[in-house]
Amino acid sequence: MEIEKQETELKLSKNQLQNIINSHLQEEQGLNDLFAMMVNGLMLSERNTFLYSDQEEQNKGNGYRYASRSGIGSKLQLKIPRDRLGVFQPVILGLLNEQEEQVKDLCFELYGKGLTTRQIEDVVAKIYGSSYSKSSVSRITTDFSALVESWLQRDLDAYYPIVYIDAIHIKVRRETVATEAFYVLLGLKEDHTREVLGIINIPQESASGWEEVLEGIQSRGVQKVGLFVFDDLTGLDTVIGKVFAESMQQKCMVHFQRNLNKHIRTTHKEDFCKELKGIFNPDDVFYTVEQGVNNLKEVLGKWAKTYPKLQSTLNRDDLESVFTYLNFDYRIRRMVYTTNWIERLNKSFRRTLKMRNALPNPKAAITLMGYVAMEMEEKTYSYPINNFKFDDNFKLNNV
Repeated sequence: MEIEKQETELKLSKNQLQNIINSHLQEEQGLNDLFAMMVNGLMLSERNTFLYSDQEEQNKGNGYRYASRSGIGSKLQLKIPRDRLGVFQPVILGLLNEQEEQVKDLCFELYGKGLTTRQIEDVVAKIYGSSYSKSSVSRITTDFSALVESWLQRDLDAYYPIVYIDAIHIKVRRETVATEAFYVLLGLKEDHTREVLGIINIPQESASGWEEVLEGIQSRGVQKVGLFVFDDLTGLDTVIGKVFAESMQQKCMVHFQRNLNKHIRTTHKEDFCKELKGIFNPDDVFYTVEQGVNNLKEVLGKWAKTYPKLQSTLNRDDLESVFTYLNFDYRIRRMVYTTNWIERLNKSFRRTLKMRNALPNPKAAITLMGYVAMEMEEKTYSYPINNFKFDDNFKLNNV
């Protein structure tokens, strides 16, 4: 019997084996086939070694399960050895799984940078050949959307010292293309790092829309906000006072000035802006809210003689909210008297969104902006703004 076995064995020299391999490599799927054979052989060898060293004597080989993994230009068809107890996991299979994750990460990165699914398919095809079908790439981008959506619905902290709010307007398609509002909230946390609290689509920006958005972050866990910083949208201050009654309010000084400048003739704007700039004084340690309001009224009273529409601003009873920043340490005033932080975030959104002429739907826009926000949190926003340590006003027990 032993003689018959030896006679049936095919013994090849290394040169003969190499010639056979070289010949097979000339075939269309030759390289991929040999790679699959090698991986299958290594996994079988792994199982034999595992079973030999396994302390459980009853554990034995138990056939194979079939699976596909990314190969060289196309999919590998693998026979993965199994053991009776189901504890064996081939090491080399783990390495192939890592490649799958790398491709997934690449697709996430490309989609987050604004490339369309079709563009991603082209990039992946050039790198990995036909290993990844169009449906595979499509599933990956779908997973990406689900990941961002889950992040945007996460629970939030109970307290944020500062929340900056603003809306960005983006072209999206709903049967036809039109510009819609996306409400964005950026929070300063107690450790002085920053966090994007939400990105919500409501086609038109309005005070009632912001009420819905603020109630939304309440439902996700926010109980208290020290200070809201926002633009001069009509009715927004009332809505904030309704939802977060104890919060301080700071109206963006830049937006406030822009709204005033709309009523001034071009030939007078330089002088008018110079006088306005002189009344804000964020670096003056001793400058007070009362002084700021009085100086503003004096300037507006002077110019209202020429431009009567300024009288409506002069008669407002909320001018103190333009100077709320003066209640804080001078070293953080420039960080809280404008919405500049959230304007920079919106600029990052636009940089990614400009890859598309118009987004196919609002969800696609939110997905891209969510990715940018997640990336900002991992990088820029993860560093604390140390100047806030100089002011105790934002500590929870002082709010």
